[in-house]
Amino acid sequence: MAGRIGRAAALIGYTTAVSIALAGCARETPYTAPFFSFSRSYATQTSGVPVLLDNAAWWTGFREPVLDALVEQALRGNLDLAVARERIEEAQANLRTIPNAALLTPEARISRNKAVEATPETRSEASLGLSWMLDPYGARRQQIKAARARIEAADAEADAARLLVLFNLANAYVDLRFRQRLLQIRQQEVRARQQTLDLTRRLFEQQSATRLDIVHTEARLAEAEAQIPTLRAAIQSQKYQIATLLGATPGTLGINLDGGGQPAARLSTEVGIPADLLRNRPDIRIAERLYYATVAEIDVAQADLYPRLSLSGAITLASIGGTRGTEYFFGPSIVLPALPNGDRKAAVAVRESRARQANVAWKSTVLDAILEVETALLDYSGSSAAVRASRKTVGLYREAVDLTLDLVTRDSATIRDLLEAEESTIDAELALAENLRQQARGFISLNVGLGSGNAHGKTATVLPPAP
Repeated sequence: MAGRIGRAAALIGYTTAVSIALAGCARETPYTAPFFSFSRSYATQTSGVPVLLDNAAWWTGFREPVLDALVEQALRGNLDLAVARERIEEAQANLRTIPNAALLTPEARISRNKAVEATPETRSEASLGLSWMLDPYGARRQQIKAARARIEAADAEADAARLLVLFNLANAYVDLRFRQRLLQIRQQEVRARQQTLDLTRRLFEQQSATRLDIVHTEARLAEAEAQIPTLRAAIQSQKYQIATLLGATPGTLGINLDGGGQPAARLSTEVGIPADLLRNRPDIRIAERLYYATVAEIDVAQADLYPRLSLSGAITLASIGGTRGTEYFFGPSIVLPALPNGDRKAAVAVRESRARQANVAWKSTVLDAILEVETALLDYSGSSAAVRASRKTVGLYREAVDLTLDLVTRDSATIRDLLEAEESTIDAELALAENLRQQARGFISLNVGLGSGNAHGKTATVLPPAP
């Protein structure tokens, strides 16, 4: 017995020495975190010094309690978010599928041999196997690193799904309020056209207007009334879309979406945003973690070029016809790779190419992020200026309508002059509504583009809200 133990110990020592020697031949692929010169990447800069504000809940900047309630419900019930959370569970489970370095394999068998004529022979066995896979080349370690990186990528994907829900929901809400505003404008137009028609008929009776004036006024009234049914349908469709984003069926939302004005963004257009904040974006974190995983997987493929080393053994207790015995063995084993190994070398080259692709994909993701935020900054700034100009235009045209109406009653202007003034006012109202919509959407795109609102995000850099 002592001799067997000594020989086993010698074999273990020899195997360990061989493992160390072979491990010295294998080099771990170094990982260098990808770098991008963020600080020099922005074209849009301001002279003001940015101030750190916590805008993780940026949608509350609209000061819309209904939107706040919708967001709260969407983050609980959205189905895409549920799928994203399950993908995290899947990635965590994939980590647990990596075999342990040491394994115990218990086994039991019992059989009865009926071929014996005299007394049937009963054989029973119970065994406990032990295997310990040595990992001198770090294959298992790299598998674990890659699996953990994919868990982190899945976590970032859940953040990206959260941002997408916020983006779609906020835009759907803005579009709903926009269409409701259009309906209000058209209804106001109908009332104004009806009043103008009544005035035209009175002037016709006083021989101060013609039949042609009445026809023109009636046509404008009918045109305004024709806009209303399609707007009502669009509003209802928008409500259905919001319900779907919340994971609810239409009619079961439980939140009243009627009423309310257009949400207005209150963020200053003088926004100084260092591009370094783009690191907060989930898509950039996803790309970096996937790159890390592909680098780790190079060494997993590299390990297949070398022998596999293991220590294994088993203890077996057997009983045959009442006679009991014990068997055991323990020792090292080396499995040499098949030759030629061109396919394994090609597998390593494949993993190396994938890592290079992942690095390029990271850079592309960063460039896309910079473009997206640059565009959002310009859109928000441009639409904010357009809103200011539109408000002034609406005020002037409303004044023009009042002046024209006064002139018509004193026979100093015609009905057509009044109709044109009213038409210009309606166009200005519609333009203001569209510019408010674009401003709100630009505000949404800017915040989502910065990664604001994800569950693991940092604060974004913005100047204080405009008064």
